[in-house]
Amino acid sequence: MSNERQPIGAVVVGTGFGLFTHVRALRDAGIEVRAIVGRDRQRTVERAAPLNIPVASDDLEQVLADDPAIRLVTVATPPHAHYRPVMQAIAAGRAVMCEKPFARDLSQAREMLVAAEQAGIVHALGAEFRFDSAQALLRRVVKEGMIGDPLMFSRIYQQPGGSGDEPLTDWWTDAEQGGGFLGAFGTHMIDQVRSTVGEIVAVSAILRTLSGRPGMTSDDYYNVQFVTETGCRGVIEAAQYFPGPFVMVTKVAGTSGAAWIQSGAAFGDPEQLWVKNADGQRQIAMPPELVNPAPEPFGVEALIQTEMDRWHTQGFDVAPYAKLFAQMKAKMEGRAPPLPDPAGDFRDAAAGQAVLDAARRSAAEGRWVEVEKP
Repeated sequence: MSNERQPIGAVVVGTGFGLFTHVRALRDAGIEVRAIVGRDRQRTVERAAPLNIPVASDDLEQVLADDPAIRLVTVATPPHAHYRPVMQAIAAGRAVMCEKPFARDLSQAREMLVAAEQAGIVHALGAEFRFDSAQALLRRVVKEGMIGDPLMFSRIYQQPGGSGDEPLTDWWTDAEQGGGFLGAFGTHMIDQVRSTVGEIVAVSAILRTLSGRPGMTSDDYYNVQFVTETGCRGVIEAAQYFPGPFVMVTKVAGTSGAAWIQSGAAFGDPEQLWVKNADGQRQIAMPPELVNPAPEPFGVEALIQTEMDRWHTQGFDVAPYAKLFAQMKAKMEGRAPPLPDPAGDFRDAAAGQAVLDAARRSAAEGRWVEVEKP
């Protein structure tokens, strides 16, 4: 049996988000999780046991050398620690999926992109919400021209904030580790803009800290105005802690109409996609292949240590991630992907990092900043 016909094995690097989301999504996509790698071997063993992961280690190179059935490496470490495991995976000739924010900066992102392309390996970015049902349908509607040429994109998300009883992950609070809400959450919004209305060429950003957590040096609020290469303008805004009601809205206006994501009739109902154009205002039916199953919470309470863990154990990103991995699996096996919607790759990762760097520079200097080419 050729290697291409054997079941694809994977190793997950990271015992937080990787454990809670990657492991479940890989298995749902029909990929065998053969190992997990963390910074502390004993802690990794303890965290891997409830999920029945055969190998727990603190040495990715050794894991890859020992097990040729592992053909995919997924990296879910903090952003400042992405580079080493990504480059180890590339050097070993394995496919690699890396979380966002992708790198410390654009220079490092370019280095990983060049290495992956020169090695000829399959590479992907952890932009799983390209496969969120409503976001995927919005992209299709815009790309199909149902609202004409995009003129304005608006994405606003404000949450009141958690109880503060559980700590935040270190890299979320430390600007030096590439953290902050712009890096953690804004990178998803940046990818949604890029994949829906085109490349961002200039930004004007505000970054603030609203929560007042002691020792926090990173942002928990951002507002980024942007313009794309086609002249579409827009704003993405999000707040991790903004007292008052929860707010979430996504709208795109075009030359012949508008499209928007609307919450269901009751809390917890699937989001809906609506369009208004010359044919009137109407809901667009969700194609069956874009429907995601309801989230299933992670069942091992003892493994939850941070507020981030609490969010991710809700399971809302497992189904989109399973679709991302299914797209990647098909590419590794040399067959057509299950969905026509493209997964993000390291080219998208570097382009998103360029926008992220420009937004941070804009906020620091108080001016519009052009986005570098990736």
